[in-house]
Amino acid sequence: MQILSRGAEAVLYVGDDGALVKERVKKGYRLHAIDNNLRKKRTRGEAKLMREARRAGVSTPQIREEGEYSIKMDFIDGRKVRDILSNKNMKELCEKIGEATGRMHSYDIIHGDLTTSNMIFSAGKVFFIDFGLGFQSRRTEDKAVDLRLLKQALDSTHYNIAEKAWKIILKAYERNNSDAGKVIKTLQEIEKRGRYAKRD
Repeated sequence: MQILSRGAEAVLYVGDDGALVKERVKKGYRLHAIDNNLRKKRTRGEAKLMREARRAGVSTPQIREEGEYSIKMDFIDGRKVRDILSNKNMKELCEKIGEATGRMHSYDIIHGDLTTSNMIFSAGKVFFIDFGLGFQSRRTEDKAVDLRLLKQALDSTHYNIAEKAWKIILKAYERNNSDAGKVIKTLQEIEKRGRYAKRD
């Protein structure tokens, strides 16, 4: 067993069979029964979202097995988009990101942590990972907030190409989500509210 990372919510490790396992850890500060229920609910919820995203045509790791507190899935051998996004590959990667996000949102799937750290480029595909903060919602505002998170990630991590990258993502998003116009308009309204709040 090779541990890849330990987070506040879960441990990620590669098992002897080469599969990746995400196991939600116990929280000592929570009541035992509440902790168990929460971990079960979040594990079920994440696995469901990953399966729904695949049905929507989004590349996610294939789930091999689901336990009460763990998800065993295919290990995606690739590199995080965060580490490789550049002027050179921007068009290819950003079109794939926009297309996948548009498809997710058209199926009412909110990723919840839509950053280039949660995307892996492998075998010509962009795989979306870590749906731990995700949920399903028809609300335009939830989809707009998801997009805003992605835009903020571009601005902070890929600031030198963020503007161009964002335009490519939005165009691909519009092609893959019939409600894109409403979502983008709501995103602009959220950004305006943010600017006014800063001035106050």
